[in-house]
Parts: sequence; C-alpha cells; structure tokens
Amino acid sequence: MGTRNQKLLFFLHFQRYLGLTNLDFSESLHIYWLHGTWTSAATQILVVGAFMAALLGPLAECIYYMDTKSQSGNTFDNAVILTTSVSQLLANFWMRSQQESQVNLLQRLSQVVGFLQFEPYIVPQIRWFYHIWLWVCLIYGVMVTHFGIHWLKNMQLSRALTLLGFVSRCILANFQFTCYTGMVLVLKKLLQVQVKQLEQLVSTNSISMAEVSGYLRSHDEILLLGQRELIAVYGGVLLFLFIYQVMQCILIFYVSNLDGFHSSIDLVLIFCWLAPMLFYLILPLLVNDIHNQANKTAKILAKVPRTGTGLDRMIEKFLLKNIRQQPILTAYGFFTLDKSTLFKLFTAIFTYMVILVQFKEMENSTKSINKF
Repeated sequence: MGTRNQKLLFFLHFQRYLGLTNLDFSESLHIYWLHGTWTSAATQILVVGAFMAALLGPLAECIYYMDTKSQSGNTFDNAVILTTSVSQLLANFWMRSQQESQVNLLQRLSQVVGFLQFEPYIVPQIRWFYHIWLWVCLIYGVMVTHFGIHWLKNMQLSRALTLLGFVSRCILANFQFTCYTGMVLVLKKLLQVQVKQLEQLVSTNSISMAEVSGYLRSHDEILLLGQRELIAVYGGVLLFLFIYQVMQCILIFYVSNLDGFHSSIDLVLIFCWLAPMLFYLILPLLVNDIHNQANKTAKILAKVPRTGTGLDRMIEKFLLKNIRQQPILTAYGFFTLDKSTLFKLFTAIFTYMVILVQFKEMENSTKSINKF
C-alpha cells in the first residue's frame, strides 16, 4: 500500500466528495491512496453530467446573463457562459488524469515532513483559506438565488442549467484554488523550517557534513516537488481556471460601466460578484514566495567559513546550482505563478474591457448613422 504518510491538508481528500479525484486518506494506515468506489464514480459522473447539461443550454440558444444593449457585449457574455462549463470540465479532467502524480507528490512530501519533524497543522493560513472557501460558497449561493429570481423566466430549463453550471463551477474551481494554495503554503513552510534548522546547524562549532548534506537534499527535494509534481497536478488546472476567471472579471467590469449601474445597491452587488473572482485570481500569485525562501539557504551557506574539506566542495556545488535556478511554480510553463504576473493579468483585463467598450461605441455610432 505504501509508507506511512503525514496528513498534509485536512481537506485535501475532500476531492473525492466533489467528483474531482479518487484521492483518500486512510486514518488507520496513515497513507494517501486512490480509493475508487461506486459512490465516488457516481459523483464524478454527476459532476460531468451537470457541466455537460449546462453547456448544452447556451449552445441551443443564445443566452447571456444581462442584455448589454450591444451585440459584441452579448456575444462575449455568451462566450463566458460557454467557457464556464468547458474550462471546468478540462480542469477536472486534468486533475483526475494526474491523480496518481498527486499521490506520489503527497507521499514524497510526507517523507520530507518526517525528516524535518514538521507538523503541517500548525500553519493557520491553511485553515483560514478553507473557511474562506466555505464562506464564498455561501455568498455565491445567496447571490445566485437573488439573481436567479429575476433572471429565470417561466423556469426556462436552459437558464436553470446554466445557473447550475455556474454554481458548480464556483464550488469546484475555488476548492481547486484552495488545494493548490494549501500545497504551496506547505512547501513554503517546509523551506522555512529547513532554513531555520540549517542555520542552527552551521552556527555550531563543529559542522557535520552528513547533516548539512541531509538538509540540502531536503531543500532540493522540496524545490523538485514544486517544479515537477505540483505543476504536473495543478499546472494545467490553474491554466484553465485562470482563462475563465479573467473572462468573468472582464465581463463584470464591462457591465459595471454600462448606463444604469451607478446606484449604491448596484455597486454593492457588483462588488459581491467581483470580489471572490479577484480574490481567487490573485491568491495563487500572492501566496507564492518559494523562490525567496529557497534563496535563504544559499545566503546561509555563503557565510559558512571555508575549511578546505569536502564540505567546501559540496557548498560551492550547491551555490553554483542555485545561480541557475529556474522559475519554481508556473501554470504548466505558460506563465509564472508569482507576484510578477499580477500586473500582466490586470493589464489584460482592462485592455479587453476597453476593447468591448469601444466595440459598443462603434455599434452605437453605426446605429445613429443608419437612422439618418
């Protein structure tokens, strides 16, 4: 079955209850494993069916959340609705196809946790982000109910399925963002613990080469898990989620600039829709500080006095390798998942929003000319 594992995130195995993977954690054996049952298979089929049904609605007829009085605006709105199901289906498929890689990631991380004698439960941010996910689910439930009362006309099936797809997408996508964020926090905390223990070791009078080698191996293992296994599991997932998240933010910003959306109530509603979208858009970027944490190891080793032994050669080899360090976390190589991407994201959002506004003005000008 495998070696004894640490339970890294208390909510990670909830993936099976949301139809994402078969990941489970055995409390008796203390291992992560893939535990496929009829219940988990039925849940996955139900989730796929919900998104496929939500996809058929806008394909059968042109559905949009709000009439923007613009053909380009309504077309983009319809594209966002279509992307809701398509992007989430692709993200779910990616995550399920990489579930064995996720088990391998968790098992190897557990070994590093055991070596450093670190308890993941002491990271309070992980529990905070899980509670935020629960609150956001509740907020979106209230918002969708309020919106659905006015949007559903004569209980049209296509619109009801579209709302079902949107709600399901919010629950699953935000949970995937939360899982990824939790894993990054674990990696970052492991590096912090490794740096602290290494600093204590090199501050002693007699530095053990074997102990230093062990800490450097754990350092390389943590970075390797982030660059390979973590990106293999979540890189493609985040790529598909980011595409929809950006499109939805563009649409909300565009709608907020339409005539008739300037009252205080409208602004509050727009904020309630937009805030969770922006939060989960920037969360994976802000939480990533692994590169800076990794560099601290090099800074500590650079201060170690040279002894003319094999320890010097090991340190020099490590420092040389650290100079050529590649970006650690990426969306499967398409862009880096750190603060440097924030500006690019917001630039893209406002650029496309301006393009939509210009298209709307061109349509209005054309209509005015045609009247004469």
